[in-house]
Amino acid sequence: MTADFRHLLSDFLPRILSQCCRDANSPAFGCFDRNFWHYRMRDFASIILQQGGYTVLQAQRALPGGPLTESFARSIAAGACRFWNRRAARHGAFEEYYPWEQGYPPLAFSSLAVAKMVAAGVCAAGDVDRGLRKAARQLAARFEPKAANQQVAGLAALAWIRKIRPDLVSDRAFARQKKRTLTLQTDEGWFWEYDGPDAGYLSVTIDCLWDLFDATGDADFRTSADRALAFLHRVIAVPGRAPGMLNARNTDYVVPYGIARYLNNGTDIQRRLAGQLLAALYADLPSPAHFFRAVDDRYLCHYIGHSIARAILELEKAERSAPDSAAPEAPAREAFDLPLAGYVFRPGFDGAPDLFLALKKGGCLRASLGDASALDFGWIVKTGRKQFVTHWWSRDWTLSSDGASWTIRGPLAPHKELDSTPFKHFGLRIVSFLFGKSVIGLLKNVLIFKKTKSPYAFERTVFLDGGAVRIEDRIDGLTGSETVLPAPRASKRHVASADSFHAEDVALSHSFAAKRETRMENGSFTVSTALSRNL
Repeated sequence: MTADFRHLLSDFLPRILSQCCRDANSPAFGCFDRNFWHYRMRDFASIILQQGGYTVLQAQRALPGGPLTESFARSIAAGACRFWNRRAARHGAFEEYYPWEQGYPPLAFSSLAVAKMVAAGVCAAGDVDRGLRKAARQLAARFEPKAANQQVAGLAALAWIRKIRPDLVSDRAFARQKKRTLTLQTDEGWFWEYDGPDAGYLSVTIDCLWDLFDATGDADFRTSADRALAFLHRVIAVPGRAPGMLNARNTDYVVPYGIARYLNNGTDIQRRLAGQLLAALYADLPSPAHFFRAVDDRYLCHYIGHSIARAILELEKAERSAPDSAAPEAPAREAFDLPLAGYVFRPGFDGAPDLFLALKKGGCLRASLGDASALDFGWIVKTGRKQFVTHWWSRDWTLSSDGASWTIRGPLAPHKELDSTPFKHFGLRIVSFLFGKSVIGLLKNVLIFKKTKSPYAFERTVFLDGGAVRIEDRIDGLTGSETVLPAPRASKRHVASADSFHAEDVALSHSFAAKRETRMENGSFTVSTALSRNL
């Protein structure tokens, strides 16, 4: 597996370096936003991409004898830090999507990467003093409760700034933020991401929890990571594949560093869990269909690139300590119910398919048997320019079960496509210049969080019937002017790192048959669906 990761990083590295201004005589030296320094399509640099410097630094260590010399890698990393510092000192920093944004993710992730590069000695803390001061003040005062991976990254950034510049972060401020951050983890082990669990973002969170442990030595962060690992193992290794679009935030990827870290720093049980997780996620890493092959260059310069590079170092270390270790045995295929997450898994036996059900995403589900699978994402009701969808993660769904079937009830979520126009961007720039981060909440309500009130009511019942998964759907409140369509894989919720290409975009079923009977009468649309393996 180590060799596969090394080949992957070797393929990615030229793409990552192409995003960076490598001209040491340019004022943009070290900038990782190619749209800013090269194409000049953007009049601001997306500062979150400065993590690319940390990726290059780690890649040089992970690929000995590769294309990077140590002096070149450290020069790029130092340039990334100094460019970050100049942008961080400006009005309205930290920017990711538009000027003067004052966004929390660019603050958290870029500051964490820069602080770790300073700790690695690529530049002096004094070279980035203004940026560190500004970042420390904001990280100590701001809190992101709805996307916990960002908040954990912000706390990790605060911890590393405190480590290299203890005068910038008080013990009291750090303790306060630590307490609030750890309350975002549920009893089931996952952290809140847009009202639910997301395996991809949870893996990012585990990476950052290890960063927190390394900076502080605080066992509370290790304990939190342990609980998150156990949750990931349950929802990935046991079913044999990641939730993908059954996640709250639609992520296909899972980053490897925090998981691989357990191979060298875990108990025997944790090493087994980590090994089984890594096998389930990355055994097919060379395949063109693997989720990492669809990741775009932006996220390679974000947290995915350096997680891969750091994972290689952990995998190599594990191989050196146990060169003859056997492949991990497959985990027991056990049913589970996670009420808070809304996840149900029922393994199939004797030719029956497995069922993975996301109750809080309108009953979206996956049926699978070996390499064959089928997914169902519910329905879209179209009327005029408006759409109403069942494929929506929400706490508003009403859930019930008799032990053999599961029922989901609630209103469809409304959605209207928004055009990106020069006028809208011009207005956004004026408002963001004047009001900074106070604009972010309004934008999230438009693009991400929607009230699920609509004139249409949805009910779905799912049950296993021998060798088939059966679905009974009903939509009430129709007037006859609407069009009802099966929902594709794509979600109407905007998540920046999601929507990478997947084979499921082409076909939701692979070697599965879907038999469907529909009926429309008296304002109600009813559907009976049976999913079974093709014989």
